[in-house]
Amino acid sequence: MQIGWINWLDRNEKNYMNWLDRNEKNYMNWLDILTDKSTKDKSVPMYEQIMRRIDDAIVSGQLPDGTKMPTNRELASLLNVDRSTVARAYLELQLAGLIESHVGRGTFVKSGGRSLPPVKPVSYTANVSLPIAWSEKFARSKDASYSLFSRLPMQPLPKEAIAFTNSIPNQELYPWQEFQKILSGFNNQERLSELFAFSAPDGYPPLIAEIQKLLKKQGIDVGSDEILIVNGSKQGIDIVTSTLVDPSDAIIAEEPTYHLALCDFKSSQARCMPLPIDDSGLRVDMLESMLVNQRAKLLYVTPSFQNPTGTTISLEKRRHLLQVAERYQLPVLEDNVVGDLYYGKQGPPPLRALSGPNSLVIHQGTISKTLFPGFRIGWLLAPKELMGRLRSTKRMRDVTTNTMSQVLLAEYLKRGFYDKHLEEVRQLYGRRKDAMLAALEKHLHGEVTWTKPDGGMSLWMRLPTGCSSRDLLSYAEREGTAFIPGDVFFFAGDRQEYLRLSFVQVDERKIEEGIQRLAKAIRLYLKTRLATRNSKDLLLRDPALT
Repeated sequence: MQIGWINWLDRNEKNYMNWLDRNEKNYMNWLDILTDKSTKDKSVPMYEQIMRRIDDAIVSGQLPDGTKMPTNRELASLLNVDRSTVARAYLELQLAGLIESHVGRGTFVKSGGRSLPPVKPVSYTANVSLPIAWSEKFARSKDASYSLFSRLPMQPLPKEAIAFTNSIPNQELYPWQEFQKILSGFNNQERLSELFAFSAPDGYPPLIAEIQKLLKKQGIDVGSDEILIVNGSKQGIDIVTSTLVDPSDAIIAEEPTYHLALCDFKSSQARCMPLPIDDSGLRVDMLESMLVNQRAKLLYVTPSFQNPTGTTISLEKRRHLLQVAERYQLPVLEDNVVGDLYYGKQGPPPLRALSGPNSLVIHQGTISKTLFPGFRIGWLLAPKELMGRLRSTKRMRDVTTNTMSQVLLAEYLKRGFYDKHLEEVRQLYGRRKDAMLAALEKHLHGEVTWTKPDGGMSLWMRLPTGCSSRDLLSYAEREGTAFIPGDVFFFAGDRQEYLRLSFVQVDERKIEEGIQRLAKAIRLYLKTRLATRNSKDLLLRDPALT
């Protein structure tokens, strides 16, 4: 999406002032040059807008002969564009004879009063190396998703760091021996051919039969024609969104919410409408008031052990939610990604188990959070009227799900290994969850608040009002620990006071040590923040100190 110069410069005033401070002897006002008569035609490439404004300034005399131009880096920083965009604009101006560059001295206006000819392709020669302006070729519909990914912590941590960042199964619990037994059974050509052939587009039939058995234990009784095997829960969200949502359609989703679901919603160019969460999950009372005034295409919800908060929607609220969805004919995407990870009493049944025969619930499950993260196996349950479209969308994405993973998983489930494994997972993760809650109570009682989930893989912490978990992260990394800043789980990315702590990857002893490190980082951050604020207050009260 092209943005007017005035909006750019409003957002980048600091960049402009820094450049101006360094170049105050240069008498021209670049702010006036770049904002005056800015183009309104959004179809004009960015480099051409820059080129035409500089050309206008040369012709009008604002940029006399010999005027020194800002460097590529300076102008790109000022306008918040890629350096290759500025480089291309400068190259075209140079080829037209309007500016010239001198090694070691810079770029200067060559002559005034001569306007650019109509834009035509640059004549390439052996002496011209034109950089490709890749930033102009990116799909603008994906900008929001790219921005979200860029905010995720990517810096590698030292080996001795204790990271509460990953919500994926722990390697200690991988069932190596069981899968070795299964693989040893594929000892003839007929069996091996199952691993390497294409599976049915809907999924490997023996796996679908085993998934039906798993679902029945959760109170969900469906036919094989209502199940679609997908490459993990992330693909399930993508398939449902792509099938139901057009640009500008409204999607209602719990907030905070799963950050990769946000990526799909924003990439679809949907209008995302956040619905708050309280201690008992989604604010269903607010959902109905939203639907009175706004038609929505889809509701996305994680009823059990929600990511990132760990909250669970009560049985009463689940029934109310289904009533509202039916009243307003609102499809519900139920993400049951960690529904089996309860530590103690089993929680309320899934929405799909509570809904009637004419259900509006699209139920999603996965094995990736309880078995292997590399087993990208998930499933969608949907009404028959919708399933045909979901299958078509799936085939457009990748034709079929990986056969080898499906065959091995089907055999694993058929032999009855999964129930014992799941119980071991619950016991270990439950102990780690309890260890984290105990460590937080010991080291941070009264200083911050946090959720106390009954299952899942993480909990949600809130810092004092006005604090930033993103600023805190640098303090935490220096102390040898890390977490996920909470702003990535919000639609606007503007809630800085939250953070997510995942407990499944760290043993109890290290959890205690890691929370102790986090507590030290929080206190140092709060102390530094208070000192900075007091210094600012002192300067405001006594201007003579400046």
